[in-house]
Amino acid sequence: MAATHFDVGGYKLAAEITGDGTPTVVFSSGSGDAGEAWVATIAALTGPARLVTYARAGVGASEALPDPTPRSFGAAADELRRLLDATGIPGPYILVGHSIGAVIAQVFAARWSDTLAGLVLVDPSDVRLWLDTEMPKLVVADGDREDHASFDVKLGAEEAIASQRHLGAPSVVVSSRVGRWLDSKTPHLWKPFTLEALDERWQRTHSELAAVLGGKRVIAQVGGHYVQNDEPELVAGAIGEVIHSGEATRSTEV
Repeated sequence: MAATHFDVGGYKLAAEITGDGTPTVVFSSGSGDAGEAWVATIAALTGPARLVTYARAGVGASEALPDPTPRSFGAAADELRRLLDATGIPGPYILVGHSIGAVIAQVFAARWSDTLAGLVLVDPSDVRLWLDTEMPKLVVADGDREDHASFDVKLGAEEAIASQRHLGAPSVVVSSRVGRWLDSKTPHLWKPFTLEALDERWQRTHSELAAVLGGKRVIAQVGGHYVQNDEPELVAGAIGEVIHSGEATRSTEV
């Protein structure tokens, strides 16, 4: 299916909308990734659902930001809000985010919790980790296009912390396998942390996030950071669980 372009305030984003039903499942991809990052997971989903995949500004078939100044994750969440408004698709939404896209999903969920039906965070980034290394990364590129957008990491870390709270909706944190960080080919980038310490921190941070959200946590058994590709059934199962949890909650409220 070809993408449709929606104006979000001076530039256009490419999005694909498929299926029917409510709530709508909205996918927020990792750095530099468009909607294609979710193909395997979407193929593994069962049951009817309306699905929205999209590419952020400067990614895939989307236009670049008019202003190249590094932006916050909150600005990217605002961008997603404008996109959903432009599509005319109302909430409630189940937000599914990977890596940096999971941080954007968290910020969106905290800002518009009244539209939230559920949250699935797939190997979410530990934004503070970038600031805790010997050579902190203050700006992170959102892909490798010449006109790519970028993120202000310090501001992003503050937003991520502020968004981590119980939101009253079903949530699942899906972590990459234990030991995944031990395969890193760039250990020098993470000093003073050892790869063992990084791996332990990654798992602990995800466990703490799931507890704060009042949700559950599942851990992949194979593969790496792209859990939605390496274990698509695991991610699809988490999405299905959130959908069904929300349906059960709504049934008891009627």
